[in-house]
Amino acid sequence: MMDRIQRAHIFSSFDALKGFRELLKRQERVVVAKKSLSEYDLEILDKKAHAIEKGMMLTVIYWDNGDYIKKTGIVSKVSFDERYVQIVKDKIPFHQVIDFQAEQLECYEW
Repeated sequence: MMDRIQRAHIFSSFDALKGFRELLKRQERVVVAKKSLSEYDLEILDKKAHAIEKGMMLTVIYWDNGDYIKKTGIVSKVSFDERYVQIVKDKIPFHQVIDFQAEQLECYEW
């Protein structure tokens, strides 16, 4: 009779394409050129942040470990008290963001 560990291995998930998940994660990271923001740019960014709503499809360009990253997804939370926007499961602090892009934000006059 099989012991529990051997039996558990039978039911463990099978990764048919080794390294495929890691490759997908790397593809999510789109590196863009570094940009410094003027006072006017910061004011517009603040207005955009206040127009973000839960459930909105949003693209965020933000600083992460030495690179600016472009991430697109559904907004699951916006917290002005804790100063972050959450795209699906990723919390992105406002101080790291250089741009918010969404169809809903395009209708505003900045």
